[in-house]
Amino acid sequence: MRSYRQLFSFMCDLGDGIQDHLPEEMRTEQLGLEEIVCLWVDNKSYLEIRSLKKDMAAYVKKCEEMDYSLDAIFPYDDFLLFVPERFGCDESVLFSQVLPMIEQREAETNRSLPTDVIKWFKSIYARPIP
Repeated sequence: MRSYRQLFSFMCDLGDGIQDHLPEEMRTEQLGLEEIVCLWVDNKSYLEIRSLKKDMAAYVKKCEEMDYSLDAIFPYDDFLLFVPERFGCDESVLFSQVLPMIEQREAETNRSLPTDVIKWFKSIYARPIP
């Protein structure tokens, strides 16, 4: 069974990006959905991105089958309540919109497992030796 760890991570970053935890009058620099997706993709590895896409696809598929058991994976009953309020749609619809954004950003930044491995090697060899 999937752990949906990356979906949880993305939802936390989405809530932070739109400043869901703050009262309406204290929200200052809210990010747009595309900005949040870009930041998330840019800060994650290829494998984490791939895992998020699989998590979202599985969530959408379960919702299409009217199986809402995945909502129980989130730690709080109200964890996803900001989605209909802020985006005007259910989570599965939002995820269907986010998936192409992720794939587009992935293509724009040329993300792949080999490029991530090369970046990792470069970061190791760029460190000064004590």
